[in-house]
Amino acid sequence: MDALARHQGEAGLTQLADSCSLPKATTHRLLEQLTELGVVRRRENRYGIGAQAFRIGQAWQPYPRLLELAGSHLQRLARATRASALLAVSCDSHLLIAAASLTEPRHETLLRPGSTVPQRTGRFSAAWQAEHGLVVTEAPIWVPSGETIGSLAVATAGAAKPYSMAETVARAAHTFSAALEATDVTSRTPTAR
Repeated sequence: MDALARHQGEAGLTQLADSCSLPKATTHRLLEQLTELGVVRRRENRYGIGAQAFRIGQAWQPYPRLLELAGSHLQRLARATRASALLAVSCDSHLLIAAASLTEPRHETLLRPGSTVPQRTGRFSAAWQAEHGLVVTEAPIWVPSGETIGSLAVATAGAAKPYSMAETVARAAHTFSAALEATDVTSRTPTAR
């Protein structure tokens, strides 16, 4: 699946076998099994990501209702800062962009939901930011247990002054965390009869 994603969602058997360092026969067998499950689709001699992969991906959430609530909060943050707004969560040794409201076309491939970004102690790697000419200003999001599950962030061009956005991002992260807490309390409150 990662190899298909690296090939913009579609590739031939040879490309995928080479990308995965697998024999063609093994790659073909795995692709056929994934095709039967609907996770991969086959069109002529090319394979692509199937509809079932989308449905599975839509069910993923690191915390209940996180993605549902993210949309409106990210749009407000993007409007307030005139910068691309991101929801990032830790995923292995990287940050996963779980949701985004992107304001610049060049961010479409770099920061689209599903992209991973190198992290340093739970924050966007400074080396990665410099490499891509970005400044990322971020603030943690926490859940009712007090655990930090990710961050809200804005990404601006390297020349931007991030300190001017820090308060706006922190306020947005606080509001988002409060919305998660309110959702959690509501889901645990028994309904009156």
